[in-house]
Amino acid sequence: MITFLRTITAYFLVFIVLLIFLIPLIICALLPEKYRYDNPIYYYSSYIIFWCILHFSFLPIQIIGKENLTKKPAIYVGNHQSALDIPVLAYLAGIKPNLWIVLEYYARQPVIGFFVRRMNISVDREDSAKAAGTLIKVLRFLKDKNRNLLIFPEAGRFTDGNVHKFRSGFALIAKQLNRPVIPVYMPNNGKIYPPGSFYIHNYPIKAIVGPQFVIGENETDEEFAQKVHDWFIMTSQPTTSETEK
Repeated sequence: MITFLRTITAYFLVFIVLLIFLIPLIICALLPEKYRYDNPIYYYSSYIIFWCILHFSFLPIQIIGKENLTKKPAIYVGNHQSALDIPVLAYLAGIKPNLWIVLEYYARQPVIGFFVRRMNISVDREDSAKAAGTLIKVLRFLKDKNRNLLIFPEAGRFTDGNVHKFRSGFALIAKQLNRPVIPVYMPNNGKIYPPGSFYIHNYPIKAIVGPQFVIGENETDEEFAQKVHDWFIMTSQPTTSETEK
């Protein structure tokens, strides 16, 4: 019953917030390209929505490694278990303009697809030529801009509790733009709000922000992506105290 009441209350409150901000967000997204991608109204409104989604869950929020966050443009990389990963990563990235790389599937969906097409960049992971074109577009949108890139390099959601193989596109972007990569491991989101679930389950929202990774001059994209992936694997392993419980 508590889970049901928490879920219904959360949905209702978030729905009210979305009603308040939907029209301003649509107007901002309809602006010409040179006005919409750095529009403070859009990103401030988005940040409030993501803040509300997290806090209206009525779950404890635990952020470990806040000191690793930066106000400078960066590439935020997260593991992907749940739709809840999106507000967590966006909340950590802050109010700065945030560009997401989103699967092409979501660009074809109603409502959310409109914002994907207008404010973010979609990628067809099954078409290598289109994927290469997406990387070129991302570089154009980020070069010399005060914008973060947010990405889930597993290229899908996985509910088995494991961190899966990373695609190395984010490493190429990091090298080309000389941007740090900030890894964010989210261990509980798949248990809180698994794909297809109606209920918000009672686990703490937890995010572990890792140290900034900077790609070396002689480091390949694959080596760098593997190094970041290794951090996720290491971080996902239970500590000795957790194992003994």
